Amino acid sequence: MKKNKIFLLPLFVLILAICLFIVSQIFYTKNETNSLMMLIEFEEVDGILQWEKELDKRGLTALVKVQDNVLEENEEVFKRLAEKGYEIAGGYDEAPFWDMPYEEQYQHLRNSQELVERVTGKKMRVFGSRYFAYDENTLKIADDLGIEYILARGTEDVEAIVYKPNEYNVKIISVTNVDVGEMGRGSLCDYSLWARGSSPEDFWQMIEESVAKDPKNMILVSHSYLGGTRLLWWQEYIKALDLPDLNWKGFDGWILNQDIEYLNNEDIPINREVKYVAPNPVKQIEEYEAIPGLEDLNKKINSQNKEGEMLCQ
Repeated sequence: MKKNKIFLLPLFVLILAICLFIVSQIFYTKNETNSLMMLIEFEEVDGILQWEKELDKRGLTALVKVQDNVLEENEEVFKRLAEKGYEIAGGYDEAPFWDMPYEEQYQHLRNSQELVERVTGKKMRVFGSRYFAYDENTLKIADDLGIEYILARGTEDVEAIVYKPNEYNVKIISVTNVDVGEMGRGSLCDYSLWARGSSPEDFWQMIEESVAKDPKNMILVSHSYLGGTRLLWWQEYIKALDLPDLNWKGFDGWILNQDIEYLNNEDIPINREVKYVAPNPVKQIEEYEAIPGLEDLNKKINSQNKEGEMLCQ
């Protein structure tokens, strides 16, 4: 009888472990991450068009931060995107706003606002300077101009956070931030990783590691002239868009799912770390194979624009 008890004890422990596992699977549901796609462009429009084609197929939109010259040279593209629900953000990419004089910041921000609103016919709600830099002058100016959101470097690892300083009406979007070792931290972004010497495979590993941390909110960024034109980088984005743990939303939907943190401005953390001022890639962008059919897509889009048709119907 004693021998039987000794034999049955491990069996009982095994059965108990199996039952506990089954119960945990029934009652534990991994939260989907509230995810936003951000596109940045200050070169050409080709990558933006590639992203538009893909997001159209998925019924998605993105936040698009575009440099003034690209916006001026491709007004019809960005007007169309705005009409589809893409949020077109203004940007000043010549220099970061950290410690820039009030008058200088005001002029840059006002110029960007006027251009975005003229081209899109909609209010400019989001703005970011180089490196997503801002200071209290930026907040004061955004408040005066009625701009709702300022982009900021990440402060909470992969968790994207929206801060609301009590002293101002403007909100601060602190983007997803990842650690790339000796090259420092940066956005979860193709260019950011490329500039630090990472490969597309490294980028995918970083995406997987970030998603595994189960953030409530996340922002994935693409400098579209890289991720939207180079095949190996593009393939990693497609894999990310297909991840079941990421619930992709347009800008408004993403904002609606935020638990905004209300703090005095002095208590809102600021990340000023930039360690990749001089990019150090292992391979130049032009050395990567282009996405097949990219030139044909652009010709088709140009033809459709001339005929007044919509893209990717």
